Amino acid sequence: MKVNRLQFGILLLPLVLSMLKFVLISPVSAAPVTLPSGVILDLTQEQVEAVKRQPGVFFGAEGAHMLSPGDVVVALPDDLGGGYLYGRPEHLAKGFDAAGATQGSAEAEYLFVKKRSCLW
Repeated sequence: MKVNRLQFGILLLPLVLSMLKFVLISPVSAAPVTLPSGVILDLTQEQVEAVKRQPGVFFGAEGAHMLSPGDVVVALPDDLGGGYLYGRPEHLAKGFDAAGATQGSAEAEYLFVKKRSCLW
């Protein structure tokens, strides 16, 4: 029995579609990360890795014990491998921007400083 190209393509189509389903349709797992200001970012593992590569951003498996004045610490959930990102607020803000975790230019003050009500 001889199979022409069209028949071969039709036979191969379900296999190709099933492989593409896993590559194109599989959801990217994101987890919420709460910043010191209370702002919550949904980050993927790829975004966390991109933030870690930014200058002035540091990562540790345990809480950072020797912080400089003005440094902030961001705890990562277990879904993203756990650990802590730390550094100056402006460096972390640039890292989140570079990783696409925030929309537009995220100011360090917005991401890392708690806003207080005038009623407090």
